[in-house]
Amino acid sequence: MRNLSKSPGIENKGSAARKAMAIGAVGLMGTFMAVAPVGATNSLSHSPSGHTALTSHAAKKIVRVAFKGTYSGTIALLWSSSGVEATSVSGHGTGTYGANKMSGTGGGSAASTCDPFSGTGALSGPSGLKMRIVSSPKTQACAAGSAAPTSVSVKGVATVVSGTGKFKGATGILNFKGSFSIQSTTAGSKESDSFSATLTGVLTIKK
Repeated sequence: MRNLSKSPGIENKGSAARKAMAIGAVGLMGTFMAVAPVGATNSLSHSPSGHTALTSHAAKKIVRVAFKGTYSGTIALLWSSSGVEATSVSGHGTGTYGANKMSGTGGGSAASTCDPFSGTGALSGPSGLKMRIVSSPKTQACAAGSAAPTSVSVKGVATVVSGTGKFKGATGILNFKGSFSIQSTTAGSKESDSFSATLTGVLTIKK
């Protein structure tokens, strides 16, 4: 009787099976690493029971900070036949974490006594925030009178898009309100007026 363990055919089949098992194991490990949770490291550690465990980074700490800022300064306006542009907003005051300087730009249609407006802004200092104001019914500028000169009140919401210093990683919404006076609404005219404003809200910071 022939010795089956030395049969070339059987030996080739056994070798092919071992290769297939090895390829399958590598493929399985690659699949596992591909679906590993975000933040997991690539290093594997062995538990006392002999099982392989994946080491992961600690979750970020979430801190909520109440923000309050009060500012005053100047707003530069440029009137056109279709609306008004705030070419610059510059103010100083006191804000949480030393965000004591305000700056920004914006504009609106100025088609009626109350109109929505949009723009961008920043609060800076040792720590700072950048914000975006989206035109909406919640964000409006309303004139006290139907013709200039008159006072204008503003209110709305600003979305925080980034932060620096203690505000690094900050997100959230700040409610703002303020006022300034206008002298003219003639197309092509420019003016610089004083303003005051306050911002309040709760920010979420991941550390």
